[in-house]
Amino acid sequence: MSSEQPLLFLGLAGFTPEQRERLHLLLGQLPPGGAVWRVGTFAEADAWLVSGEKCRLVAADTLKILAGLPTERTVQLDLDEVDRPIAFSLPLSSDDFDPKHTFDLGVAASLSGVLRHFESWLRPLRSQFVLGGQLVARENELLPGIYHVSHRGQLLAVMDFHEWRIGILRKADPVDFELALWDRRPLEAHDIPSHFLRSNLTHLRWIYAQRTERDVLPARYRSKPVYFRHAPAVPMRWIRDSQLILLRELSQAAGDFDALLRRTGLTQAQLTRDLASLYFAGSITTTPDKAGAAAFTDGEDSLPGKSRNGPAQALPGAPAGPPTLPVRKHDLTAPAQLGRK
Repeated sequence: MSSEQPLLFLGLAGFTPEQRERLHLLLGQLPPGGAVWRVGTFAEADAWLVSGEKCRLVAADTLKILAGLPTERTVQLDLDEVDRPIAFSLPLSSDDFDPKHTFDLGVAASLSGVLRHFESWLRPLRSQFVLGGQLVARENELLPGIYHVSHRGQLLAVMDFHEWRIGILRKADPVDFELALWDRRPLEAHDIPSHFLRSNLTHLRWIYAQRTERDVLPARYRSKPVYFRHAPAVPMRWIRDSQLILLRELSQAAGDFDALLRRTGLTQAQLTRDLASLYFAGSITTTPDKAGAAAFTDGEDSLPGKSRNGPAQALPGAPAGPPTLPVRKHDLTAPAQLGRK
């Protein structure tokens, strides 16, 4: 039975080089079996760790985080708009700021406890990762129709392969999906309960391709020219800068794997992951006749979902894109709960 864990990304702000080194050391010492945490770009991260010493409460709902590196900029957060888990290192700069979640950089168990809270908040994302991995693994055996995914008599997901709609029980444990049964049902069983998180097949496969440590890129994409088809039907905030570079390059001219390495400057690992995500979104092809004619730009007209110029706090993962579904900021995580204790 698969127990694959998703890659989850931490954004760091305000930490000195020595503190960052300490955080990297602690992350490398986390016990096996849990989610795999890696430090990533602050704006693209799933959760944030912030230096409590560098925080300045400039208004009741506005927090300024001073730079901890010469190359780092000051970050200003509107606390009412933050929609991902966040914790602050001790000591705090002021008694006026009393966040709910803090940790001690000198105590490994303190950081581990915070990350367990993060993983709990990100449970819906982790469930989508598991379900996306199962879709990728079973794509050649699944028949058109309706599937109910259940475990111990509880309905976990409704999968409509006619409309490409998926509904997922928000409180489901990711482990339940690994143990679940898939039951093909009649078309009349397509209704998704109103309290389920709504998503679609493209979104789940994108989430899986972005967060798996496996190489899921089809072999032909390493040997044949790759062509641009259309922009991926995922929210704009899901698309990383490396993918924007790749999409622009492909919309200008096709290229094989080696050529794209040279043209984009990406590493092999990053290019493989980005191509896999675009493949599962139907945005690229190795068939010339399926190539798209329009050039790619990263404006609102090119990509579905929220504009990249929107709030930096938007957490990747809220359903959006065809088919039209409600966009809800809290679909992947609970509010960050920055209020006072």
